[in-house]
Amino acid sequence: MTTAIDAVRSSFGRAMTKQHFMARFYEIFIHCNPRIPQLFRNTDMEKQRELLSQSLSMVLLFSQGNPVAKSVINRIRSSHDHKHLNISPDLYAFWVDSLIATLAECDQGFNPGLEQQWREILQVAIDHIKSGY
Repeated sequence: MTTAIDAVRSSFGRAMTKQHFMARFYEIFIHCNPRIPQLFRNTDMEKQRELLSQSLSMVLLFSQGNPVAKSVINRIRSSHDHKHLNISPDLYAFWVDSLIATLAECDQGFNPGLEQQWREILQVAIDHIKSGY
């Protein structure tokens, strides 16, 4: 798993060198399903992009068992549950696919093997978040 984490971390770093990476992600994500735009109607998107960047870093650490990352992912789990933001578990697949599409555009080293590594690492945190719905 360490090799996968290193590869994904490097991919994330390359993508983040593109100034438009986070904005492009939300452009893809918000338009990939008709239920998603309403979830962001009152959202400060600049702040949301910053949160996503931090959250992705925490997802990488979470998959390694980092206790600080676990605390952050637990907060996301709670805030996204049916009592709060009410993010339906089926929407996470759109989130992942949108992130993968954005990485494919913004990371010049992206390839099918790296995509699989991203998906596996993301799924660890997503499964945890979805289990709290």
